[in-house]
Formats: sequence, structure tokens, C-alpha cells
Amino acid sequence: MRFCLLISICCALVIAACTETPRETAAPRQAVPTSAPKPTPLPWKPAYNGGTRTDAVKNAILRYNELLAFGYEHLDMTHLQEVTNERQAEKAYFHMAAIGEGGVRMLSRLKRIDFTGVSFPSPGKASVRTREVWDFVYHDMKSGAKMEEERDFGYLMTYTLEEEGGRWLITDSVAAGEEKKTRKEGRR
Repeated sequence: MRFCLLISICCALVIAACTETPRETAAPRQAVPTSAPKPTPLPWKPAYNGGTRTDAVKNAILRYNELLAFGYEHLDMTHLQEVTNERQAEKAYFHMAAIGEGGVRMLSRLKRIDFTGVSFPSPGKASVRTREVWDFVYHDMKSGAKMEEERDFGYLMTYTLEEEGGRWLITDSVAAGEEKKTRKEGRR
């Protein structure tokens, strides 16, 4: 008998909790402060202003690298879709998530980029080779402590781009090779 009474009371409470209060009589809800607004990347200022296809693909790659560094720092790769297709943005997201699962946040900075080759193999398609030099710093997500640092890390990259809707989107990026690491520091 007590069990039935207890079940009845629980059911009544659940029904009462799920029943919507009429709007006219409902007390106004107080705004509950949420976390700070998500940071957004800085507005883009193109580095190449000649208006050529070559300038446009170079600008797309520069913006991609800027948004990639922003994404790793803020654990948010959604902004990459400004200059990539969805598949390429997901590729970066999965890499960021894998690092994050280890409890690590990566801060990166592009120090230098040299465009070593730009070609347009067919209409609306581009292939770009770069030599890039990056600095990376890895921090523990909980404590913020620096765990590891890579300085002057060189990549030889190949980017594939496609023109879509009047803009160039990166559809693939491949590290064709890594150049010699000049300095590596371990845990501190």
C-alpha cells in the first residue's frame, strides 16, 4: 500500500512539473548569466590585393592558417568553414579533438610562409605548395601549465582548392614532409 502511495505521489509530482504554467500568470523568468560569449576570430585583412586567382588562393590559405590556429586555441573549428569545405573542417576538428582528449590545448603561431608553387590544373581548381614555419606550445587543459614546446617547426604543405560561389575553398591539405626541427623543449 505504501509503495502504491509513493508511486502515485511521484507520478503527480512529475505531471505537475511537466505541466506548463499559463503564460498570463507565469512569473517572468530572471535572466540566468551564462558563460562569456564565444570568442570570434579577427576580421580578415587580405595580404594579397592584386585581384588575381593566385592572390585569391594565397589569401584563402593565409586565412585558413589563421583560423586553424584560432580553432586549436579556442577548441572550436567551426570558423574554418569560411575557407574550407565541411570535410576539411571536420578533418581539423578530429585532430583538435584527439589532442583535447589527452587533456592538452595547442597554441600555434605561423611564423613564416613561402608559396613555392601555385598551379591551376583545371578550371576552378588550384594546387598550392608552401613551406611553413610554425611554433607550437602545448598546455594542460586543467592547470594551464605548459607541457611541451616546439619552435621553428617546418612543414612542406600541399593544398587543394576549388572555386565555389566566387570564392576559393580548401578541400584538402597534406603535409608533404616535415623539415628539420631546430629546437624542442620537454616538460617543465
